[in-house]
Amino acid sequence: MAVKSRLSKGAFSLFKGSSANLYILKKYPLLATLHRTVDGALVGVIVSGAVMTTFALHSQHLWTVNFSRLQLTRDLAHRIEESTAILERYFIISASYPRSMVTTKTSHLLYLDRPAESKKTPLRDFLASIKEHMDSTLYPIANGY
Repeated sequence: MAVKSRLSKGAFSLFKGSSANLYILKKYPLLATLHRTVDGALVGVIVSGAVMTTFALHSQHLWTVNFSRLQLTRDLAHRIEESTAILERYFIISASYPRSMVTTKTSHLLYLDRPAESKKTPLRDFLASIKEHMDSTLYPIANGY
């Protein structure tokens, strides 16, 4: 029984009597409460500082990993551009124009007549007559201002 009471008292001994003895606790209870509060606040600040440090280090690690991936992606994109340029240069150099081709002159151009107007159909005639009728009736020309 004595061991259990001693363990339960020992669990909070850090806050109950770590900075003051029993005499000060009895004589100045407000000061003792202030000391306990400050000790608890310091422990809270230390814990929150540790948590925030952990978050900061983890986010920096993730940023570093993503940045290295970005650099790798940029390098691969640059290599693809270089390869494309090399292939284009090779195909341009290796392409040979046929000897039978001649330069274009205006005397070589052929001019074609316009194609004949499309055949009129009843639907086109009907739509054209409606358009002519609407243009003349909906927008009459008014004299003056």
